[in-house]
Amino acid sequence: AVLILCQYQIMPMFENTKIVANAASPSPSALPRRRRKQVVSLLLPPITAGQSLNDSSSGFLLCTAGRLRYAAIASVALALLLLARSGKKNEKSHDEMMETLTGSSRPFQYIGDLDPSEPQPWPEEEEDWHALHETLVKRVEESDASSSNQVKDHLPQLVFYGDSITEGWNGTSFGNLPGQHRMWTTGEDESIRDVFANAFGDKSDWGERALKPPLVLGISGSRTYDFIWRVVNGEFPVSSLLNKEGAIDNNRDDDVFPIEQLERIYILLMGTNNLGGGMLPEPTLKGMDAAGRTILQLHEKHFPNTPAAMLFSELLPRKDDFRAIKMCPPRCKNVDTLEPFQSFMPAIKKVNRALPNLLDGLREDFKNSRIILLSANNVTSEIGASKQNGNTMHSYTPVINCGHEMFAFDDIDELDVYMPDRLHPNAKGYKLWSHCLQKGLDVIMSR
Repeated sequence: AVLILCQYQIMPMFENTKIVANAASPSPSALPRRRRKQVVSLLLPPITAGQSLNDSSSGFLLCTAGRLRYAAIASVALALLLLARSGKKNEKSHDEMMETLTGSSRPFQYIGDLDPSEPQPWPEEEEDWHALHETLVKRVEESDASSSNQVKDHLPQLVFYGDSITEGWNGTSFGNLPGQHRMWTTGEDESIRDVFANAFGDKSDWGERALKPPLVLGISGSRTYDFIWRVVNGEFPVSSLLNKEGAIDNNRDDDVFPIEQLERIYILLMGTNNLGGGMLPEPTLKGMDAAGRTILQLHEKHFPNTPAAMLFSELLPRKDDFRAIKMCPPRCKNVDTLEPFQSFMPAIKKVNRALPNLLDGLREDFKNSRIILLSANNVTSEIGASKQNGNTMHSYTPVINCGHEMFAFDDIDELDVYMPDRLHPNAKGYKLWSHCLQKGLDVIMSR
C-alpha cells in the first residue's frame, strides 16, 4: 500500500518540486526540545535543499521510508487500542461465560417472603437434595456408632456445616461432580479433597489426634431455614466422645473454660443463599442467628454441662453480579423503575457488619461456649487471650480478621485465581481459606 501511494498518488503531486530553504520555517534546532523530537521522529527523513522529490534515486525512497514510518506508528497505536479493548472484552466475556455456564445450574427461586428461622425442607421433587440429606444422616449415624480415638492429647472432632462451599470440601455438588458452571479444572475435586485431608483430615496433625474423623455436612443451595431442618432431622452427632475419666469435673473453676472436655467444634458458614434467593440482609441475619442457636441448643440438649465451641464465618465475598441483576423482578433496587441490584456485595457487607453484635448475643445466652467470628477484614488480629466483659470464660480473641485468606481481594483478576466462578473456591481457594480456619481453631484451643 505504501509503494502504491508513493508511485501513483504522492509522487505526482510533487513532480518537479524541489526543497528550498524557507526562512519563515524554524529549523529543528530552533524548536523546543520536545517539539524538535517530534519533528525528527515523525516527518520524512532529512532532505537537503535542491533535492527533487520525484528523483528516482531519492524521492521515491524518501517517500517510501516516510510512509513506512507513519505505518509503523499507526500499527503500534492500533495494537495498543486493540489491547485495551481486548481487556474490556475479556472482562465482559468472563461474565457472559459464567452466565452461559450457569444455565446448567438451578434457576433463580425467590424466597424473600419465607421465614428464614422456621425449619423447612426443600420440596419433595428436589430428589437430589433429599437424597444427599439422607446420605449425610447416615454419615452422622456411622460416626456416632464408631469408637473414639482415646489419645492423651486428643483434639475435638470437627463438624463442618453449610451450603455448597462447605459441600465443596468433598469435591461435590448435591453429591456429584459439579457442573461446568463451577469452572473447576479437571481433577479439581481430587485436589480439594487432598487439601482437606492435609489440613483437617487423616493426613493432618489434627486428624491424627482428633477424637473422631471430621464430618462435612454441607448441601449446595442451602438456606438458613432448610439448614435448621436438616440439623434437627438427623444431621447432628449425638454420641459422647470422652470416657468416664474424661467427664466434666463438677468441682472445677467455673471461670476457666475446660478445653480438655471439649468434644466437638462446630464450623458454620451459612446465609449467602438467602441473599441469592432475594432475601434482604435483616431477615438473612435472623436466619443466621437461628442457625447458630439451633446448633448450640442441640449441644446443650445432648451434652448438658459440657463446653461448646463454634467457628462462625462471615459471608464470603461473591462477585457473580449477573445473578444479582437477574433477581429483578421481584427483588429490585427500585421496584417502580425495575432497576436491578448490580452486586451482592452491599448486602453481604451489611450482614457482616452486624455479625459481631449477633455473636455477642449467642455468647451471652450460651455461656459455656467459645464462639469465634471469622472475618474477611484485613486488620491484623492479635491471636490469644483478651478479656471480654471481665469474664475469663470468654478470655479469647472473639474475631479473627483473615483478609485475603477469606478472599478479600480488590483486584477481580486475583479473585478469579481462587474463585473462578466468583462464588465458589477452587483447590487454591480452599487451601487459602484453610489457613483462616486453622487460625480460628488455634484460638478455640488456646488456654
